[in-house]
Amino acid sequence: DEQVGKWLIFVPPGEADEAWRKIRDATARGELGISAKVSTAKPNPDSRDERAVMYVYTRDWADEADVMRVRKRLRDLGFTERIGYKRNIETYRGEYSEEGRKVTYYSA
Repeated sequence: DEQVGKWLIFVPPGEADEAWRKIRDATARGELGISAKVSTAKPNPDSRDERAVMYVYTRDWADEADVMRVRKRLRDLGFTERIGYKRNIETYRGEYSEEGRKVTYYSA
């Protein structure tokens, strides 16, 4: 769905399991977005980043109140560093920056 977007949270590999448990459980309780996923622990030779990445999806990137509600809840869970938000439409188009991540809507 082109209306869907996601918060991208990068964490060091040693912190991935704990971070994922927080996100998974909050998503299951209906406190975050519509779904979430995490990169696997399997090494990826195509990746330019050794950190694990968590994706927290929201239903509609244009619903700023909901997008920021999810961001606030992520902060409450301890994800206080600056993170980016990306619309799925850019992912579908293959639009990325030179760094491999393109924040297109919010950075909070």
